Amino acid sequence: MNRLLIPLSVRAHRSATGLGTKLRRTWQERADETGLDEAVTKMIWLAVGIGVAVAATAFFITVFDTAQANVPDPVAPTP
Repeated sequence: MNRLLIPLSVRAHRSATGLGTKLRRTWQERADETGLDEAVTKMIWLAVGIGVAVAATAFFITVFDTAQANVPDPVAPTP
């Protein structure tokens, strides 16, 4: 290696190591849930999920009804 690539590889290794350390620390802090009431958090996410499901159902029913209204009634061919 030459004088240009060695410092570059050292910086890249430092950055990767620092990022890994920061990710591990963040993951451990996130895993620590002391003082956090899980029941309330789960109920809020459940309410959000139900709201999204109701909105999606209403949207799809509206789209289906619009498409159904645009289909012409079948007419028997005249002999």
